[in-house]
Amino acid sequence: MKKFPFLAFEGLDGAGKTTLAELFAKQQNFNYYGSIPPELISLRKQIAATNSPISTFHFYSLCNILRSYEYRIKLNNLGVVADRYVFSTLAYHSLLMKQDLSSYLHILQSEQEFLLPDVIVYVTASQSTINQRIIQRSEKVPMQWYGDKVSLEYNLDESYKRIFALVNIPIIQIDTTNSNPEQAYSNLCCELYKISESIPIIKSINFDVN
Repeated sequence: MKKFPFLAFEGLDGAGKTTLAELFAKQQNFNYYGSIPPELISLRKQIAATNSPISTFHFYSLCNILRSYEYRIKLNNLGVVADRYVFSTLAYHSLLMKQDLSSYLHILQSEQEFLLPDVIVYVTASQSTINQRIIQRSEKVPMQWYGDKVSLEYNLDESYKRIFALVNIPIIQIDTTNSNPEQAYSNLCCELYKISESIPIIKSINFDVN
């Protein structure tokens, strides 16, 4: 039985999700994990080069399953912050593949070993802010056709909310449009404190941001 909290940080490319997830993990002394296990990182470029949404869907689905088993073990010692999890996989690929992928999440939920988070932190920003951040980032790192470009071209907010509606998990939405990382972190701690009475496991979080 897990002893520490598991938070999944979800959101569009450019929303500030990774910055907030890394800051939260550092401040709370939680384990931080990206979406791809180290042993699969070398495959990412090859999978992306296929330009096949089905290929990237299966790749990230495998990543989610492997991460689930890893999180279950790690939660015996420290809290876990997941920078993207199954919800992003489904939100992005339901648009790329133009399919309703809700049955996939139902299948995962039926498997008792697949671990769902205690809280979903949904990091958002205005579309103009996201566009600006992605364009600035693309000057250094090429846009991903299955990531950045989807954030620019599709209504991912609606897609995320359809996926979130499939699970009974508290969702905290943090808008970073006019917030720096420290302000966003403070807002997140305040929101977590508000729901801590109903979710005993997150009481281990340090809500003091002073």
